Amino acid sequence: MSAVVAASFWSTPTAPLVVALLVGAAVFVMGWLLFGTAARARKDREMAARMASVTRPNAQPTSVDPGTGGWIPNRVTSYGKRFADARGFSERIDAELEAAGVSVRSGEFVVLSVAAALIGAVLGAALLRNPMLALLVGAAAGAGPTLALKTAMKRRAEKLREQLPDVLTIMASSLRAGHSFMQSLDTVAREIAQPAATEFQRVVAEIRLGRGTDEALDALATRVGSPDFRWAVLAVNIQREVGGNLAEILDSVADTLRERATMRRQIRVLTSEGRLSAWVLAVLPCVIAVYMFAVNPKYIMLLVTTKLGLMMLATAGTLLVAGILWMRKIVNIDV
Repeated sequence: MSAVVAASFWSTPTAPLVVALLVGAAVFVMGWLLFGTAARARKDREMAARMASVTRPNAQPTSVDPGTGGWIPNRVTSYGKRFADARGFSERIDAELEAAGVSVRSGEFVVLSVAAALIGAVLGAALLRNPMLALLVGAAAGAGPTLALKTAMKRRAEKLREQLPDVLTIMASSLRAGHSFMQSLDTVAREIAQPAATEFQRVVAEIRLGRGTDEALDALATRVGSPDFRWAVLAVNIQREVGGNLAEILDSVADTLRERATMRRQIRVLTSEGRLSAWVLAVLPCVIAVYMFAVNPKYIMLLVTTKLGLMMLATAGTLLVAGILWMRKIVNIDV
């Protein structure tokens, strides 16, 4: 039966259009992977060289190639940038991309989201042969870059939070060795691993370029978005104002953060079964609905074509969202 349906679809006049769209999407993705990554990597290396020339004045300068560009044409990117500016979320997206460590700008991100939505809608229409399902697949694909960005932000913030106790320990050791606070920051920028090294190199560069130490540290905490970073920066700023043994304070904060990290890991292990159950219960109804739309659309279409079905669908959606929020509240324990 599926072979007959596939043969009948590919014999229709819309089949060449679908093939052309899929081929164009494949070419676009291949061009992004082959050329965009190299261009962005060159830009990252140039920026790292410039930051290194500020943080380490004795370093040898690196030649800069002015001809590098992005993986999307500037005209297309400018449309996405203007759209983001008009909607008022350009600065927020730029800040989130910077916090995630992604070498993409807001205009490129908007274009990528729109392209993902179009490709998802075309694939949904070709495979499921249902306009409503095609729109749902397109919406899900369009939300994919945003979900990936949120995941990258969370992972990078988690890595930075895990590195924070080591950062404070290095700073405390440097202060005990007789170095100044600025020299201790420079030591952290040189000794710590990524991604904390990049953040502290930026802090050192901003301070040497004339920005206040408190402002640079506050900007660091804002970029990272971690409560532990905010707490550590607040403790450092207060101690630098009132005076005292800053190295001892840093050691105390580092020990507290390590204890919090240990407790957080224990809680995550104990709540792993509840989080898995929440994921299964949240995804299972959607998967079953999509399957029913694909194999027996007349049966499931009663939910969207009748008044009683719409009421049932709205009630089920409300209860599903309430259950997800409830389970998330249960398994998320603040430390």
